[in-house]
Amino acid sequence: MIMMMMILIFILIFISSINSIAIDVRYPQFFHQSSIDSSVEITEGKSPGSFIAFINLINDTNIEFNEWSLNTTESDFKIQSNALSYSLITTKTLDRERKNFYEFSIHAQRLVPPFEKLSKQIRIRILDINDCTPTFNQTIYHTTMIPYQSTFTIQATDCDESNTDNSRIKYSLSNYQDLFRINETTGVIESIKSPNTYERYEIIVVARDYGKPSLSSTTLVQIQLVSSNKKSLLSASSSSWLHVEQNSQNLIIFAGILAALFVFVTLFICLLCCVKYKLRRRKEDNSLTSSNLTHIPSMLNDKKTFSSSSSTTSSNDLQQQTANGQFTRLADDLHFERSAVS
Repeated sequence: MIMMMMILIFILIFISSINSIAIDVRYPQFFHQSSIDSSVEITEGKSPGSFIAFINLINDTNIEFNEWSLNTTESDFKIQSNALSYSLITTKTLDRERKNFYEFSIHAQRLVPPFEKLSKQIRIRILDINDCTPTFNQTIYHTTMIPYQSTFTIQATDCDESNTDNSRIKYSLSNYQDLFRINETTGVIESIKSPNTYERYEIIVVARDYGKPSLSSTTLVQIQLVSSNKKSLLSASSSSWLHVEQNSQNLIIFAGILAALFVFVTLFICLLCCVKYKLRRRKEDNSLTSSNLTHIPSMLNDKKTFSSSSSTTSSNDLQQQTANGQFTRLADDLHFERSAVS
């Protein structure tokens, strides 16, 4: 009875010790708790192998590290053990533009009986850093403008977190500020000069974000200015200027077409020459064959003539021989009759 009581007490103590085991995640002091949820916030750009947090198994008794196996359900992180503690580290570079929030579990399993299993939910929010440069949708812009009447708008985008200084863009001009101005927020360009003659300009527009450090990019805007009384000539005269670069591209395309056409014509001529040569050879072979065929009948006629003459000669000889034989027999008969009369 006493033994049974001792066994029961031991089991209760053991069960209570199991229930007290927990996973304690301790983040470094430079991490801070999100005000949005219970996640921890980490700035992006962490390289593979970067330390994220300590993972501890807490219990009333000592925990043997070699008796436990820890892993995560997120492939961008892993648990690393150094025989004294567990650490949560990154396996990939953290990029907010790729993924800005992680929610996964850490699982712990004991490798010896009674094979306890524990889990802990982890939430990590990735904070943005200014790592994206403003980008224009074109490298070169072309337009025509009438001063004080027409405008032209360009836009740039920034892939950093929206509605933050990292993605907010300011536009400015780096040349011809006395002739043009640009709205630093909207990117609308307008001319502040009224030319008396046809003029054209190439202005450089700068797009800069408000991040720290600030990042910027530039683009080229080719503008042809005309006065309002030359508006009718705009479509005729400006189109050639606006398509100068296109003409160079068209020239390259045209040269390529000419080269391809030259190759095609050359191949076609070679093919015609080959066909003509084969036809001429075939014609020569046919004429040679026809010539041989025309000689065969004449040879056959000569042969027939020769045979006919031979036959005629033989017939004449035969007739002559027959006549000679008859004459000899007649002479013999007369000689016999004469002998009988005598």
